[in-house]
Amino acid sequence: MSTADTPVPRVRAKLISCVMPDDGTDKRILLALQEEFGIVRASSVHCRGFATLTGAKKGKLPPSLLVKLMQVAVDEDQADIVFDFIYRSAELDKPGRGTMWQSALLGCSPFSLPEAALLTDAS
Repeated sequence: MSTADTPVPRVRAKLISCVMPDDGTDKRILLALQEEFGIVRASSVHCRGFATLTGAKKGKLPPSLLVKLMQVAVDEDQADIVFDFIYRSAELDKPGRGTMWQSALLGCSPFSLPEAALLTDAS
């Protein structure tokens, strides 16, 4: 059997998604997730968002602002712990700080990076 015929192992996983202000919180959390949990299956992208609690006029959306969408794939057994960690680290208990949710993935392949490729304070 060649390596091409070897199935890639899959683990039960969850996807944690979080919308937060574009203030560097995402970078700080991604670095902490790597250091404290060994998580490297994560991303953060810029997008436009708007706060529904701001003074929107009837029939009009409030002005949009730049936000970050951070997504983290975690093994199912650590999902609740990581979810709570992100919630506290992003201070989502404060009004206007953002929102987050968790969804099931059909599966997720284990992933590892060489030590030189991991996040550092310089990135």
